[in-house]
Amino acid sequence: MKNNYNNLVRFYNRSLKKLSSLTKLGKNEYKQDILKRRIARLFDLLSGMQTRMKLSTAAAALATGFVLFQPNAANAQVFAAGVQNPFSLTAVPTATAWSTPWFVDLDNDGDKDIMSGDKNGDFFYYKNKGTAAVPNFSTSVMNTYSLTGTGDSYSAPVFVDIDNDGDQDLFTGSGTGGFFYYKNKGTASAPSFSASVMNPFGITAAATGYSAGSFVDLDNDGDKDLMYGDKNGDYYYQKNTGTATAPTFSAAVMNPFGLAINTNGYSTATFVDIDKDGDKDMFSGDGPDFLYFQNTGTATAPAFAAGIANPFSLAALTNNGASLSFADLDNDTDMDLISGIAPGDLWYFQNTSPLGITQNTQIGGLSLYPNPTTKDITINMKGSDDLSVEITNAIGQVMSTSQINSGVSTVELPEAKGIYFVKVTEPSGKANIFKVVKN
Repeated sequence: MKNNYNNLVRFYNRSLKKLSSLTKLGKNEYKQDILKRRIARLFDLLSGMQTRMKLSTAAAALATGFVLFQPNAANAQVFAAGVQNPFSLTAVPTATAWSTPWFVDLDNDGDKDIMSGDKNGDFFYYKNKGTAAVPNFSTSVMNTYSLTGTGDSYSAPVFVDIDNDGDQDLFTGSGTGGFFYYKNKGTASAPSFSASVMNPFGITAAATGYSAGSFVDLDNDGDKDLMYGDKNGDYYYQKNTGTATAPTFSAAVMNPFGLAINTNGYSTATFVDIDKDGDKDMFSGDGPDFLYFQNTGTATAPAFAAGIANPFSLAALTNNGASLSFADLDNDTDMDLISGIAPGDLWYFQNTSPLGITQNTQIGGLSLYPNPTTKDITINMKGSDDLSVEITNAIGQVMSTSQINSGVSTVELPEAKGIYFVKVTEPSGKANIFKVVKN
Protein backbone atom coordinates (compact mmCIF):
# COMPACT_ATOMS: atom_id res chain seq x y z
CA MET A 1 0.00 0.00 0.00
CA LYS A 2 2.86 2.39 0.77
CA ASN A 3 4.12 2.25 -2.84
CA ASN A 4 0.63 2.94 -4.17
CA TYR A 5 0.31 5.82 -1.73
CA ASN A 6 3.63 7.30 -2.88
CA ASN A 7 2.62 7.06 -6.55
CA LEU A 8 -0.72 8.71 -5.90
CA VAL A 9 0.90 11.54 -3.95
CA ARG A 10 3.26 12.15 -6.89
CA PHE A 11 0.28 12.32 -9.24
CA TYR A 12 -1.59 14.53 -6.77
CA ASN A 13 1.28 17.04 -6.47
CA ARG A 14 1.80 17.08 -10.26
CA SER A 15 -1.90 17.92 -10.63
CA LEU A 16 -1.54 20.75 -8.11
CA LYS A 17 1.43 22.16 -10.03
CA LYS A 18 -0.48 22.05 -13.32
CA LEU A 19 -3.43 23.79 -11.71
CA SER A 20 -1.20 26.47 -10.17
CA SER A 21 0.48 27.11 -13.53
CA LEU A 22 -2.82 27.41 -15.42
CA THR A 23 -4.25 29.66 -12.72
CA LYS A 24 -1.31 32.04 -12.74
CA LEU A 25 -1.44 32.28 -16.55
CA GLY A 26 -5.19 32.68 -16.54
CA LYS A 27 -5.55 29.95 -19.15
CA ASN A 28 -7.96 27.11 -19.90
CA GLU A 29 -10.65 27.48 -17.24
CA TYR A 30 -12.26 24.21 -18.40
CA LYS A 31 -9.07 22.26 -17.71
CA GLN A 32 -8.68 24.09 -14.38
CA ASP A 33 -12.12 22.85 -13.38
CA ILE A 34 -11.21 19.26 -14.34
CA LEU A 35 -8.00 19.48 -12.31
CA LYS A 36 -9.83 20.83 -9.26
CA ARG A 37 -12.26 17.91 -9.31
CA ARG A 38 -9.40 15.44 -9.82
CA ILE A 39 -7.46 16.92 -6.88
CA ALA A 40 -10.50 16.70 -4.61
CA ARG A 41 -11.08 13.03 -5.56
CA LEU A 42 -7.41 12.19 -5.05
CA PHE A 43 -7.37 13.80 -1.66
CA ASP A 44 -10.37 11.78 -0.54
CA LEU A 45 -8.68 8.60 -1.80
CA LEU A 46 -5.37 9.42 -0.13
CA SER A 47 -7.08 10.33 3.13
CA GLY A 48 -8.77 6.93 3.16
CA MET A 49 -5.45 5.22 2.53
CA GLN A 50 -3.90 7.17 5.40
CA THR A 51 -6.67 5.97 7.70
CA ARG A 52 -6.03 2.38 6.70
CA MET A 53 -2.30 2.94 7.18
CA LYS A 54 -3.16 4.42 10.61
CA LEU A 55 -1.32 7.65 9.80
CA SER A 56 -2.40 11.24 10.19
CA THR A 57 -1.93 13.59 7.24
CA ALA A 58 1.27 15.00 8.69
CA ALA A 59 2.61 11.63 9.87
CA ALA A 60 1.95 10.10 6.46
CA ALA A 61 3.86 12.95 4.85
CA LEU A 62 6.82 12.26 7.09
CA ALA A 63 6.68 8.49 6.66
CA THR A 64 6.61 8.63 2.87
CA GLY A 65 8.74 11.70 2.28
CA PHE A 66 5.93 13.67 0.66
CA VAL A 67 3.81 16.60 1.81
CA LEU A 68 0.13 16.11 1.03
CA PHE A 69 -1.65 19.41 0.44
CA GLN A 70 -5.33 19.25 1.25
CA PRO A 71 -7.77 20.89 -1.19
CA ASN A 72 -9.78 23.79 0.13
CA ALA A 73 -8.10 23.79 3.52
CA ALA A 74 -9.11 26.33 6.06
CA ASN A 75 -6.19 28.34 7.22
CA ALA A 76 -3.63 28.59 4.42
CA GLN A 77 -4.76 31.17 1.91
CA VAL A 78 -2.70 32.39 -1.03
CA PHE A 79 -4.03 34.78 -3.64
CA ALA A 80 -2.85 34.85 -7.23
CA ALA A 81 -1.60 38.02 -8.88
CA GLY A 82 -4.37 40.52 -9.52
CA VAL A 83 -6.13 40.42 -12.88
CA GLN A 84 -7.60 43.62 -14.27
CA ASN A 85 -11.21 43.42 -15.50
CA PRO A 86 -11.46 39.62 -16.03
CA PHE A 87 -14.55 37.62 -17.02
CA SER A 88 -15.65 40.30 -19.55
CA LEU A 89 -15.77 42.96 -16.83
CA THR A 90 -15.20 46.56 -17.86
CA ALA A 91 -14.19 49.60 -15.84
CA VAL A 92 -16.89 51.80 -14.35
CA PRO A 93 -17.73 53.87 -17.44
CA THR A 94 -17.82 57.42 -16.11
CA ALA A 95 -15.34 60.16 -16.81
CA THR A 96 -14.67 60.55 -13.10
CA ALA A 97 -14.61 56.83 -12.35
CA TRP A 98 -13.93 55.30 -8.97
CA SER A 99 -14.93 51.68 -8.48
CA THR A 100 -16.20 50.20 -5.21
CA PRO A 101 -17.42 46.67 -6.15
CA TRP A 102 -19.51 44.39 -3.96
CA PHE A 103 -20.43 40.75 -4.66
CA VAL A 104 -24.14 39.95 -4.40
CA ASP A 105 -26.51 37.41 -5.97
CA LEU A 106 -29.08 40.06 -6.77
CA ASP A 107 -31.25 37.94 -9.09
CA ASN A 108 -31.12 34.80 -6.91
CA ASP A 109 -29.83 32.55 -9.72
CA GLY A 110 -27.03 30.95 -7.69
CA ASP A 111 -24.05 32.97 -8.94
CA LYS A 112 -22.48 36.22 -7.81
CA ASP A 113 -23.23 39.49 -9.56
CA ILE A 114 -21.35 42.74 -8.87
CA MET A 115 -22.63 46.18 -7.90
CA SER A 116 -20.13 49.03 -7.88
CA GLY A 117 -20.32 52.64 -6.82
CA ASP A 118 -18.47 55.50 -8.46
CA LYS A 119 -17.17 58.98 -7.79
CA ASN A 120 -20.48 60.63 -8.76
CA GLY A 121 -22.58 58.63 -6.28
CA ASP A 122 -24.20 56.32 -8.86
CA PHE A 123 -24.40 52.52 -9.04
CA PHE A 124 -23.25 50.17 -11.79
CA TYR A 125 -24.60 46.63 -11.93
CA TYR A 126 -22.74 43.77 -13.64
CA LYS A 127 -24.98 40.73 -14.05
CA ASN A 128 -23.22 37.36 -13.99
CA LYS A 129 -24.56 35.63 -17.11
CA GLY A 130 -22.14 32.74 -16.62
CA THR A 131 -22.27 30.16 -13.85
CA ALA A 132 -21.27 29.79 -10.22
CA ALA A 133 -18.02 28.12 -11.35
CA VAL A 134 -17.29 30.01 -14.59
CA PRO A 135 -18.37 33.64 -14.24
CA ASN A 136 -19.01 35.92 -17.21
CA PHE A 137 -20.32 39.43 -16.66
CA SER A 138 -22.58 41.51 -18.84
CA THR A 139 -21.98 45.16 -19.70
CA SER A 140 -22.69 47.35 -16.70
CA VAL A 141 -26.07 49.05 -16.26
CA MET A 142 -26.32 52.29 -14.27
CA ASN A 143 -28.91 52.65 -11.50
CA THR A 144 -30.96 49.59 -12.40
CA TYR A 145 -33.80 48.06 -10.33
CA SER A 146 -35.29 51.52 -9.65
CA LEU A 147 -32.11 52.73 -7.96
CA THR A 148 -31.26 56.41 -8.05
CA GLY A 149 -27.89 57.99 -7.39
CA THR A 150 -27.23 59.38 -3.96
CA GLY A 151 -26.80 62.95 -5.12
CA ASP A 152 -23.62 62.82 -3.05
CA SER A 153 -20.24 61.44 -4.14
CA TYR A 154 -18.14 58.29 -3.75
CA SER A 155 -20.87 55.70 -3.34
CA ALA A 156 -19.66 52.48 -1.69
CA PRO A 157 -22.49 49.90 -1.84
CA VAL A 158 -22.95 46.94 0.48
CA PHE A 159 -25.86 44.52 0.60
CA VAL A 160 -27.53 43.01 3.65
CA ASP A 161 -30.98 41.67 4.47
CA ILE A 162 -31.37 44.26 7.20
CA ASP A 163 -35.08 43.61 7.82
CA ASN A 164 -34.88 39.81 7.57
CA ASP A 165 -37.52 39.55 4.84
CA GLY A 166 -35.51 37.30 2.53
CA ASP A 167 -34.16 39.82 0.02
CA GLN A 168 -31.08 41.99 -0.21
CA ASP A 169 -31.30 45.65 0.84
CA LEU A 170 -28.69 48.22 -0.16
CA PHE A 171 -26.66 50.62 1.95
CA THR A 172 -23.97 52.90 0.66
CA GLY A 173 -21.38 55.17 2.20
CA SER A 174 -20.70 58.56 0.67
CA GLY A 175 -18.17 61.33 0.28
CA THR A 176 -19.81 63.47 2.96
CA GLY A 177 -19.84 60.52 5.37
CA GLY A 178 -23.54 59.69 5.53
CA PHE A 179 -25.15 56.33 4.79
CA PHE A 180 -27.96 56.01 2.26
CA TYR A 181 -30.43 53.12 2.70
CA TYR A 182 -32.40 51.67 -0.19
CA LYS A 183 -34.98 49.15 0.99
CA ASN A 184 -35.65 46.25 -1.37
CA LYS A 185 -39.41 46.35 -1.82
CA GLY A 186 -39.27 43.64 -4.48
CA THR A 187 -38.20 40.03 -4.02
CA ALA A 188 -35.02 37.98 -3.79
CA SER A 189 -35.29 37.24 -7.54
CA ALA A 190 -36.72 40.53 -8.81
CA PRO A 191 -35.39 43.38 -6.68
CA SER A 192 -36.86 46.86 -6.73
CA PHE A 193 -35.44 49.53 -4.47
CA SER A 194 -37.28 52.31 -2.68
CA ALA A 195 -36.13 55.91 -2.59
CA SER A 196 -33.13 56.34 -0.33
CA VAL A 197 -33.28 57.26 3.34
CA MET A 198 -30.22 58.83 4.93
CA ASN A 199 -28.78 57.47 8.19
CA PRO A 200 -31.72 55.31 9.31
CA PHE A 201 -31.97 53.09 12.42
CA GLY A 202 -29.64 55.35 14.43
CA ILE A 203 -26.70 55.06 12.01
CA THR A 204 -24.44 58.13 12.24
CA ALA A 205 -22.34 59.73 9.52
CA ALA A 206 -18.55 59.59 9.50
CA ALA A 207 -17.53 63.08 10.63
CA THR A 208 -14.55 63.29 8.29
CA GLY A 209 -16.44 61.87 5.30
CA TYR A 210 -15.78 59.00 2.89
CA SER A 211 -17.70 56.38 4.82
CA ALA A 212 -17.30 52.79 3.65
CA GLY A 213 -18.10 49.64 5.59
CA SER A 214 -20.21 46.53 5.92
CA PHE A 215 -22.64 44.69 8.17
CA VAL A 216 -21.59 41.71 10.25
CA ASP A 217 -22.81 39.86 13.35
CA LEU A 218 -19.70 40.54 15.42
CA ASP A 219 -21.21 39.60 18.78
CA ASN A 220 -23.04 36.47 17.56
CA ASP A 221 -26.44 37.61 18.78
CA GLY A 222 -28.29 36.93 15.53
CA ASP A 223 -28.47 40.44 14.09
CA LYS A 224 -26.16 42.52 11.91
CA ASP A 225 -23.87 45.17 13.40
CA LEU A 226 -22.12 47.90 11.38
CA MET A 227 -18.41 48.62 11.02
CA TYR A 228 -17.14 51.38 8.74
CA GLY A 229 -14.08 53.46 8.00
CA ASP A 230 -13.57 57.13 7.16
CA LYS A 231 -11.23 59.58 5.45
CA ASN A 232 -8.89 59.77 8.46
CA GLY A 233 -8.39 56.00 8.57
CA ASP A 234 -10.35 55.33 11.75
CA TYR A 235 -12.88 52.55 12.24
CA TYR A 236 -16.34 52.99 13.77
CA TYR A 237 -18.52 50.25 15.25
CA GLN A 238 -22.24 50.56 15.79
CA LYS A 239 -23.79 47.62 17.62
CA ASN A 240 -27.26 46.52 16.61
CA THR A 241 -29.21 46.68 19.87
CA GLY A 242 -32.47 45.92 18.10
CA THR A 243 -33.31 42.69 16.33
CA ALA A 244 -32.69 40.96 13.02
CA THR A 245 -36.07 42.26 11.85
CA ALA A 246 -36.11 45.74 13.43
CA PRO A 247 -32.54 47.08 13.70
CA THR A 248 -31.47 49.86 16.03
CA PHE A 249 -27.85 50.92 16.16
CA SER A 250 -26.11 52.23 19.26
CA ALA A 251 -23.74 55.20 19.28
CA ALA A 252 -20.56 54.73 17.27
CA VAL A 253 -17.42 53.53 19.06
CA MET A 254 -14.10 54.50 17.47
CA ASN A 255 -11.45 51.82 16.89
CA PRO A 256 -12.93 49.10 19.10
CA PHE A 257 -11.71 45.55 19.73
CA GLY A 258 -8.03 46.53 19.46
CA LEU A 259 -8.33 48.11 16.01
CA ALA A 260 -5.92 50.96 15.31
CA ILE A 261 -6.11 53.87 12.91
CA ASN A 262 -5.11 53.22 9.31
CA THR A 263 -2.31 55.75 8.82
CA ASN A 264 -2.86 56.19 5.07
CA GLY A 265 -6.50 57.15 5.55
CA TYR A 266 -9.62 56.19 3.58
CA SER A 267 -10.27 53.01 5.56
CA THR A 268 -12.96 50.50 4.68
CA ALA A 269 -14.22 47.40 6.50
CA THR A 270 -15.02 44.00 5.03
CA PHE A 271 -15.42 40.76 6.99
CA VAL A 272 -14.65 37.15 6.13
CA ASP A 273 -13.60 34.12 8.16
CA ILE A 274 -10.41 33.77 6.13
CA ASP A 275 -8.74 31.33 8.53
CA LYS A 276 -11.91 29.27 9.09
CA ASP A 277 -11.66 29.35 12.88
CA GLY A 278 -15.28 30.28 13.44
CA ASP A 279 -14.99 34.05 13.87
CA LYS A 280 -14.92 36.99 11.46
CA ASP A 281 -11.61 38.54 10.42
CA MET A 282 -11.48 42.04 8.95
CA PHE A 283 -9.90 43.46 5.81
CA SER A 284 -9.59 47.15 5.05
CA GLY A 285 -8.39 49.34 2.26
CA ASP A 286 -5.29 51.40 3.06
CA GLY A 287 -4.63 53.63 0.07
CA PRO A 288 -3.47 51.10 -2.54
CA ASP A 289 -2.79 48.41 0.08
CA PHE A 290 -4.90 45.71 1.71
CA LEU A 291 -4.85 45.53 5.50
CA TYR A 292 -5.68 42.28 7.32
CA PHE A 293 -6.80 42.19 10.95
CA GLN A 294 -6.99 38.65 12.28
CA ASN A 295 -9.71 38.07 14.84
CA THR A 296 -7.84 36.50 17.74
CA GLY A 297 -10.91 36.59 19.97
CA THR A 298 -14.09 34.61 19.49
CA ALA A 299 -17.31 34.75 17.52
CA THR A 300 -18.95 36.39 20.55
CA ALA A 301 -16.11 38.62 21.80
CA PRO A 302 -13.91 39.80 18.92
CA ALA A 303 -10.34 41.03 19.39
CA PHE A 304 -8.27 42.06 16.39
CA ALA A 305 -4.53 41.66 15.99
CA ALA A 306 -2.38 44.43 14.54
CA GLY A 307 -3.00 45.05 10.87
CA ILE A 308 -0.79 43.28 8.32
CA ALA A 309 -0.38 44.93 4.93
CA ASN A 310 -0.90 42.77 1.83
CA PRO A 311 -0.95 39.31 3.44
CA PHE A 312 -1.46 35.95 1.72
CA SER A 313 0.60 37.06 -1.31
CA LEU A 314 -1.77 39.94 -2.09
CA ALA A 315 -0.08 42.74 -3.99
CA ALA A 316 -0.83 46.44 -3.58
CA LEU A 317 -2.87 48.12 -6.27
CA THR A 318 -1.31 50.60 -8.67
CA ASN A 319 -3.49 53.43 -7.39
CA ASN A 320 -5.59 54.33 -4.37
CA GLY A 321 -8.95 52.77 -3.72
CA ALA A 322 -8.62 49.33 -2.13
CA SER A 323 -12.31 48.78 -1.42
CA LEU A 324 -12.87 45.04 -1.38
CA SER A 325 -15.42 42.25 -1.30
CA PHE A 326 -15.10 38.48 -0.88
CA ALA A 327 -17.02 35.65 -2.53
CA ASP A 328 -16.40 32.15 -3.84
CA LEU A 329 -16.48 33.30 -7.45
CA ASP A 330 -15.18 30.05 -8.98
CA ASN A 331 -17.16 27.65 -6.77
CA ASP A 332 -14.10 25.89 -5.31
CA THR A 333 -15.15 26.56 -1.67
CA ASP A 334 -12.54 29.21 -0.87
CA MET A 335 -13.03 32.97 -0.85
CA ASP A 336 -11.82 35.08 -3.77
CA LEU A 337 -11.38 38.85 -3.66
CA ILE A 338 -12.42 41.76 -5.86
CA SER A 339 -11.27 45.34 -5.36
CA GLY A 340 -11.89 48.71 -6.88
CA ILE A 341 -9.38 51.38 -7.80
CA ALA A 342 -9.37 55.12 -8.48
CA PRO A 343 -9.42 54.86 -12.32
CA GLY A 344 -12.55 52.69 -12.11
CA ASP A 345 -11.17 49.26 -13.00
CA LEU A 346 -12.08 46.06 -11.18
CA TRP A 347 -9.22 43.92 -9.88
CA TYR A 348 -9.75 40.23 -9.16
CA PHE A 349 -7.52 38.12 -6.91
CA GLN A 350 -8.25 34.41 -7.10
CA ASN A 351 -7.68 32.34 -3.99
CA THR A 352 -5.37 29.70 -5.46
CA SER A 353 -4.15 27.80 -2.46
CA PRO A 354 -6.40 24.94 -1.49
CA LEU A 355 -3.74 23.54 0.78
CA GLY A 356 -3.00 22.69 4.34
CA ILE A 357 -1.11 20.38 6.63
CA THR A 358 -1.52 19.88 10.31
CA GLN A 359 1.63 21.07 12.05
CA ASN A 360 3.38 17.88 13.11
CA THR A 361 5.42 17.76 16.29
CA GLN A 362 7.77 14.87 16.99
CA ILE A 363 10.80 16.79 18.29
CA GLY A 364 10.39 18.30 21.75
CA GLY A 365 11.93 21.66 22.63
CA LEU A 366 12.06 22.92 19.04
CA SER A 367 10.71 26.38 18.29
CA LEU A 368 10.48 28.52 15.18
CA TYR A 369 9.84 32.29 15.08
CA PRO A 370 8.71 34.87 14.07
CA ASN A 371 5.61 33.58 12.28
CA PRO A 372 4.35 35.40 10.28
CA THR A 373 7.65 36.94 9.20
CA THR A 374 8.71 39.61 6.75
CA LYS A 375 12.21 38.21 6.10
CA ASP A 376 13.87 35.20 7.70
CA ILE A 377 13.06 32.74 10.49
CA THR A 378 14.91 31.68 13.61
CA ILE A 379 15.02 28.04 14.70
CA ASN A 380 15.87 27.33 18.33
CA MET A 381 16.79 23.78 19.32
CA LYS A 382 18.83 22.46 22.20
CA GLY A 383 20.36 19.03 22.57
CA SER A 384 20.47 17.83 18.97
CA ASP A 385 23.14 18.44 16.34
CA ASP A 386 23.00 18.17 12.56
CA LEU A 387 19.40 19.09 12.02
CA SER A 388 18.34 19.22 8.38
CA VAL A 389 15.99 21.96 7.21
CA GLU A 390 13.90 21.68 4.06
CA ILE A 391 11.74 24.56 2.83
CA THR A 392 8.86 23.74 0.48
CA ASN A 393 6.58 26.23 -1.24
CA ALA A 394 2.80 26.12 -1.50
CA ILE A 395 2.74 23.78 -4.50
CA GLY A 396 5.20 21.26 -3.12
CA GLN A 397 8.45 22.44 -4.73
CA VAL A 398 11.56 22.17 -2.57
CA MET A 399 13.01 25.68 -2.42
CA SER A 400 16.09 25.02 -0.27
CA THR A 401 17.80 22.53 2.05
CA SER A 402 20.35 23.25 4.76
CA GLN A 403 21.99 21.87 7.90
CA ILE A 404 21.94 23.58 11.29
CA ASN A 405 23.40 22.73 14.68
CA SER A 406 21.99 22.86 18.18
CA GLY A 407 21.24 26.35 19.46
CA VAL A 408 19.81 29.35 17.69
CA SER A 409 20.08 29.49 13.89
CA THR A 410 18.76 31.92 11.30
CA VAL A 411 17.34 30.33 8.16
CA GLU A 412 16.64 32.30 4.99
CA LEU A 413 13.25 32.03 3.33
CA PRO A 414 12.76 32.53 -0.40
CA GLU A 415 12.45 36.14 -1.50
CA ALA A 416 8.82 35.87 -2.64
CA LYS A 417 5.99 36.46 -0.22
CA GLY A 418 3.70 33.53 0.45
CA ILE A 419 3.20 30.39 2.54
CA TYR A 420 6.06 27.95 3.07
CA PHE A 421 6.43 24.64 4.87
CA VAL A 422 9.59 24.21 6.96
CA LYS A 423 10.51 20.62 7.77
CA VAL A 424 13.15 20.20 10.49
CA THR A 425 14.54 16.65 10.80
CA GLU A 426 16.83 15.01 13.38
CA PRO A 427 19.37 12.32 12.37
CA SER A 428 17.02 9.79 14.00
CA GLY A 429 14.33 10.68 11.44
CA LYS A 430 12.05 12.54 13.84
CA ALA A 431 10.75 15.72 12.25
CA ASN A 432 8.61 18.78 12.82
CA ILE A 433 6.72 20.56 10.04
CA PHE A 434 5.90 24.22 10.44
CA LYS A 435 3.68 26.29 8.19
CA VAL A 436 5.20 29.77 7.86
CA VAL A 437 3.65 32.89 6.35
CA LYS A 438 6.01 35.42 4.77
CA ASN A 439 4.46 38.87 4.27
